[in-house]
Amino acid sequence: MKKNSRLTFVVVFVVLCLMAGNSLAEPCHKRIGISLHPYYSWLKNIVGSSMEIVPIINPDSDPHSYQPLPADLANLQNLDAVVINGLGHDEFIKPMLKTIDSKHLVVIDTSKGLPLIPVFNYGGFPGEKEKSKISYNSHTYISITGSIHQIQTIADELGKLCPEQSRQFKKNARAYAKRIRLMLAETLAKIDKISLDSLRIATVHDGYAYLFQELGLEITAVVQPRHGIEPNARQLQDTIKRIKRANVNILFTEIDYKKKYLDIIFQETGCSIYCLSHISKGQYTADKFENAMRRNLNTIIQALTMTSKSQL
Repeated sequence: MKKNSRLTFVVVFVVLCLMAGNSLAEPCHKRIGISLHPYYSWLKNIVGSSMEIVPIINPDSDPHSYQPLPADLANLQNLDAVVINGLGHDEFIKPMLKTIDSKHLVVIDTSKGLPLIPVFNYGGFPGEKEKSKISYNSHTYISITGSIHQIQTIADELGKLCPEQSRQFKKNARAYAKRIRLMLAETLAKIDKISLDSLRIATVHDGYAYLFQELGLEITAVVQPRHGIEPNARQLQDTIKRIKRANVNILFTEIDYKKKYLDIIFQETGCSIYCLSHISKGQYTADKFENAMRRNLNTIIQALTMTSKSQL
């Protein structure tokens, strides 16, 4: 074989080997289902466009009351993995997982390894006797440090599905967590400058317990037992009594809470009312969680600042 021919053969062989190596290094493509809005944002920031993220329910459905359709079951069967709450916030997913009996489906439980807040069967304000623990607070995604833990868990589990992308997933998760952690640090710095001595805080339900815990803010009263309850006249009066009894001057409710109820509460109690996002409805987007949490944190700072000044 002539020298030039041998050189050409070697070059072609090397190129073919490189091409084969590149084809082997191509990212594995998986279809990952999500049961709640924040999980879409977390996954999108972890995997980018390398995987298909499939919401289990449509954007404006209430996960508390959702009833699965046959099409949802078929959709679930075509997934490689699904990210779930694991504490009952997406209760609709449990019977679905039992029904499909899909052995290949990887279930990623975001509550795994989290420090959880127990829920007791009591009224929620000082002076009432605590009864037995009935569950754990499922709103772990309305938080900063808790969400970062869950984001890292998801990145680790997806890395097991696609080992060749594991390092990239973890790198993306760290960058995402850094942005979120910065929001918390900035908020804590602002809270340190506010006088909290005269503030007594209540929430409409316990969905914001993890967030207020990591902000170091005490919840004086939880005025309704669960998210999504529309109070009747008697329940509304009970809510007002609870607020008055706890001497609350700030009430945090959720954006979807009907204005007519807020107007009545304000008229009867005079407490300042601020709305927070439950991050449970609207379009699925990569920045939804980040934007909603930033608004929540800004709203909390505004509420603490304004109410503290009014108490002077």
